[in-house]
Amino acid sequence: MMELKIYSPQEDGFAQRIQWNFAELKKEIAETVRDYETAVYTDDMIKQAKSDRAKLRKFVDAIEGKRKEIKKKYLEPYEQFEKEEKELTAMVQKAVDSIDVQVKAYEDRLRKEKTEQIREFYEDHIHDIGAYLPFERLMKPEYANASTTMKSIKEEILSMIQRVDEGLAILNEVDSPYAADMKAVFLREYDIGAALAEQNRLEAAERRRKEYEEERKRQRLEKEQKEKEEAQKLIQAGKRNPQPEETETPAIAEMPKREADPIQILDFRVYVNRTQMMALKQFLKENGIRFEPVPKP
Repeated sequence: MMELKIYSPQEDGFAQRIQWNFAELKKEIAETVRDYETAVYTDDMIKQAKSDRAKLRKFVDAIEGKRKEIKKKYLEPYEQFEKEEKELTAMVQKAVDSIDVQVKAYEDRLRKEKTEQIREFYEDHIHDIGAYLPFERLMKPEYANASTTMKSIKEEILSMIQRVDEGLAILNEVDSPYAADMKAVFLREYDIGAALAEQNRLEAAERRRKEYEEERKRQRLEKEQKEKEEAQKLIQAGKRNPQPEETETPAIAEMPKREADPIQILDFRVYVNRTQMMALKQFLKENGIRFEPVPKP
């Protein structure tokens, strides 16, 4: 049995603490820096200030240098141990990788074999709805895992086939212009509830569309009737002997043409806006009334 053993240093051989004159230096430094922290240098004392700063920096550099030196000495054996340890683990990892390739190949083969078993069961039970429930949509990645039993897989497959069968049977009996849309929704998630909800949505949308079109038509007819009435009023206002208007349609619009009637010329002036003018022209054209500009005197 391979086992790592450390011969030197032993557990109690590692340095637990570096012994040095920390307390002595701390006391001395505290007394020294107290004077420097409160010192005030005038312009004439700048040279002395620079000298004091250099002395303090020199001390910091010296103590930092010693720290780095000790750290290096402590790290040297560790770095050598780390290098050797990595060499050993690399050798072992190479063997692990070799075994891993074989294990994965074995697991992949089992997954493929199990997938084929599932496919065979699927093809034996899918009958004529394979186009609506293809194997690729039914197959779940976890089915191929060794931890998933074939019994549970078969139960799920049969349950899904039954769900699709029943859903299609319901939709094939639906007498609706939206049957194709409903089936498309059902085949996305195999949810009959969503398919029926789509029918309700489309029917509501169609009702709203028809209501909108009917309202548009009503408004258009109302506008046309109003324009026609305005044109009739203008015609009646231009006659020398206007006839009383009827409640709905001016009498002139209902008078039949008589070929024996002689053509008469009426000159009159009307005051209209552009909409009324276009309506008046349309009325004259529809009733076969010739019109032209009044000759200038």
